[in-house]
Amino acid sequence: MASFDGVIVGAGHNGLTLGAYMARAGLKVCVLEAAPRIGGGCSTEDATAPGFRCNLHSNFYIAFSSSPLMRDLELARYGFAYIEPPVQNGIAMRDGTALTIHKDVERTCVSLARFSRRDAEAFRYLNETYAVKMRPFFTSLLYNPPLAPDELKARLAGPEGREFLAHAPLDLFGAVDRHFEDQRIRTLFKLLMHVTTGENVPGTGLIFPMILASITHLALPAGGSASLSHALARVIEAGGGTIRTDAPVREIVVESNRAAGVRLADGTRIDAARFVASGIDAPGTLALAGAERFPAPVREKLDGWHWGDHSLVTLHLALNAPPDYAAAAFDPDLNRAFNVFFGFDDTEQVVRCFEQCKRGEFPDWPMGNGACNTLFDPTYAPQGKHAAFWWPFAPYALPGGPQEWDRRKDEVTARLLEVWREYAPNLTPDNVLATFLFTPIDIERGNAAMRRGAVRLGAYVPAQLGINRPHPLLSQNRTPVEGLYLCSSSCHGGGANGGPGYNAANAIAADLKLARPWTPIAPPEWSG
Repeated sequence: MASFDGVIVGAGHNGLTLGAYMARAGLKVCVLEAAPRIGGGCSTEDATAPGFRCNLHSNFYIAFSSSPLMRDLELARYGFAYIEPPVQNGIAMRDGTALTIHKDVERTCVSLARFSRRDAEAFRYLNETYAVKMRPFFTSLLYNPPLAPDELKARLAGPEGREFLAHAPLDLFGAVDRHFEDQRIRTLFKLLMHVTTGENVPGTGLIFPMILASITHLALPAGGSASLSHALARVIEAGGGTIRTDAPVREIVVESNRAAGVRLADGTRIDAARFVASGIDAPGTLALAGAERFPAPVREKLDGWHWGDHSLVTLHLALNAPPDYAAAAFDPDLNRAFNVFFGFDDTEQVVRCFEQCKRGEFPDWPMGNGACNTLFDPTYAPQGKHAAFWWPFAPYALPGGPQEWDRRKDEVTARLLEVWREYAPNLTPDNVLATFLFTPIDIERGNAAMRRGAVRLGAYVPAQLGINRPHPLLSQNRTPVEGLYLCSSSCHGGGANGGPGYNAANAIAADLKLARPWTPIAPPEWSG
């Protein structure tokens, strides 16, 4: 029977992040993955044609330049790098106009001012406040356990702190409308809020300043999103750790209310002398450990976990030439933008899109964002070729059930390519070498923790944000079972940033009194 200091269930990037930190702290860890490959949401495959790299989930690494992982784990030494394109976001409109958001705030303001000088100045103020001044505060929010609302308020002082908190009771759209007047600019930011799996309900308004803090800090993982997973795996293995794939866990073994190890689907037991951590969804963790070991309020909440009212359906293209957007005639920087949005004209269309997703209907106006990664990293495709994708919002299940995605793949592919071609007319048959459609049910098939196509392991609604994620009794990455920890995106943090894994590492290090070879991010506080 194998034995380790710690066993981690799930080799997504958060489980791997935790494993890397524990290996750095001197523990012998074993990371177990049910799938044939590691990475979870940080995965890359040649999905369209050989040599064309497709990031099936995470592609836009938000504010990774502020992540402690690069420094603490020396990820560059282990093969991970990223690129921050100078034109961060582009928005193509059906009327031939375009907006671009740059790392250079002055260039962004020039673009916005073509539609509204007032909105350009509003963006300048918001960028200075949230992306510059308060950037360290947002980093500390992410890489620390969440705070109860009253405690968060107590840690925020001054006019900027009050302005930030003023967003708390608002819904996503109300937070956007509070600052911008032009309908095109408003619509852009409303769509951006939904990209995070946020739902437009009261109490989600704080997502807005958090997005503003990062909107000019999007990074592309060099060589593919899987490069992060592989770098983290190398850190673990360099520290003497073990990673096993095709190793589904059937049970988290609990003895005298202490996590003692795991049992695999084939009956093999692996012991954990000091901790067990779960990098899968929180409801799945309860099932593995035994729901009866958790208080009734936790069981009730996780039984009703809200996975989200929408998912994504992604069209990947192998191309001879990159998309050439018609709206680039209005703003040439559009063709140099990293994160490109299109498919919408106004707020009403955005609202209808998400209402249709909630009802299980394919949207009348497919809308979303995508990228042509080869514009910034040519290794994503064979020499002289290009790889692009677009991931519009979609329901998990179509009328008739989620399996309808399989039956309608050709139809949906043709429809999405038709819409994309409205904006980029050069996506003609002689340019498009191959296509690949990755549907919500494909998301779930490839990653069991992403139930109902929930790429962030649960919707961002007030009941599942901050200290409520996944439940106040579990929000510090600890559980009522001694030695059992949570480190998945069902916890506070989420996204391709390693936040849940990092926070779990600090919780375990504190409980086990480990000497940390890293300096923890200071708790959040602001007095500006």
